[in-house]
Amino acid sequence: MSTENPSDWRYRKTLSVVLPTYNEIKNIPHVVGDIAAQDVDGRVKRVIFVDDNSSDGTADFVKSMQDQAPFDIVCIERIGRVGLSSAITEGIMAADTELVAVMDCDGQHKARDLFTMLDTALNTDADIVLGSRFKTVRSQESHQGLRQWLSQTGIWLANKVIGQELSDPLTGFFLVKRSGFREVARLTSNSGFKIVLDYLFHHRREKIRVEEVQISFEARHDGESKLDSRILLEFADQIVSRLSHGLIPERFVLFSLTGTLGIAVHMLAVYLLYDLAGVPFRPAILGATLAAMVFNFSLNNLITFRRFRLKGRKWFRGLVIFVLVCSIGAAANVGVAGYLNDHDSSWQISALAGVFVGTVFNFGLARRFVWKN
Repeated sequence: MSTENPSDWRYRKTLSVVLPTYNEIKNIPHVVGDIAAQDVDGRVKRVIFVDDNSSDGTADFVKSMQDQAPFDIVCIERIGRVGLSSAITEGIMAADTELVAVMDCDGQHKARDLFTMLDTALNTDADIVLGSRFKTVRSQESHQGLRQWLSQTGIWLANKVIGQELSDPLTGFFLVKRSGFREVARLTSNSGFKIVLDYLFHHRREKIRVEEVQISFEARHDGESKLDSRILLEFADQIVSRLSHGLIPERFVLFSLTGTLGIAVHMLAVYLLYDLAGVPFRPAILGATLAAMVFNFSLNNLITFRRFRLKGRKWFRGLVIFVLVCSIGAAANVGVAGYLNDHDSSWQISALAGVFVGTVFNFGLARRFVWKN
């Protein structure tokens, strides 16, 4: 075992930096230049880009820069694998330093803050250092109005989940010990929106040292923000899964919500076909059922399973399988409801139990056979 004094780490290459990317080709030179300019002591060993098959040539551009910086530049090009949390996990696991930082590639995170976080990690032996947007300031210029409210509400919920009072447990800018993160990588599904939340949740009963450093959070250098309503829904789904301690799997809530909307589509289709168009009742019900299935499949493909989204021929193949899956779920629904009703349960309880079992069947089979993750 090395007898080297940890305080000497700051004077040698001790840090890897992971940057998940998707269509960030215009931001690559800026972020590489920023890190190189701030790394005056040569402490960064490797910058690892994890690219989710960008259509703008990001991966090839990163590879062309491998000899243009004082540190190694590596690109992990992922084909058929998508998702922010899983990208971060792959990048951290590919690092060969104990300390690994994760930051955005869009210019919102600054390298000067990165090295402040590194100093904090070395001086305190922290297990994780969070780049907080709100440690000493109430709001950022980039977080105003609705976005500010959503951030603060999300932080409040996250703190309830992890049992701590942190100023920014939802940050995407952090520095962590690779050895402690490896445990989380083995346990988590990596499908959540915020990997820091997973890390803090899994270590919530341990005495890990968490430090926060105030960072500046600036406007994107180029391109459009990837924060949208679907991301917020994913985060809410992740929170529900953690609060239930995994009893409610990720995506189940979103899947159930789309099913609820599907009921409204079903009723509307019955009204249009039977009441307005004069179609006989049974064909009208069949048409309405198919309309609801197509609606549910499309919405689940767009939102619930957006990271495994089907396109082209796969979309039509997935629709056929989804219809078959829903037919099995419907059979389970009827079977359970009928059994309970035959054994003196109220029709309301019987019906609700049938809907629940049918939804669970549909979710499990859809995740296994339609959106294979």
